[in-house]
Amino acid sequence: MAGISRTTAEQSLARQHPEKQSSPTEDAASLAAYIAEMTTELAGLAGKARLPMLAYFLNLARVEAQIYARENDTRESARER
Repeated sequence: MAGISRTTAEQSLARQHPEKQSSPTEDAASLAAYIAEMTTELAGLAGKARLPMLAYFLNLARVEAQIYARENDTRESARER
C-alpha cells in the first residue's frame, strides 16, 4: 500500500519548525495538526471526484486530528495560564 510514511511527515514537520525541540506530546499534537491539513486536502479531492463516503471519512479523520491537536497543544495551554 503506497502512502506517506511517518518519516516523511516527521521530516515535513522538522522543516517547518527546525528550531523547535519538543516533548512527545507536542510532537503528537504537531503531527495531528499536519494530519488535519492533509486530510482537508484529501477530502476536497474525494469530494471533487464524487466519492462522498471517502470524503466523509476523511473529514471525520480531520475533525479527530484537529480535536487532538487543540487539546494537546501544550504551547497554547502555556499561553493561557
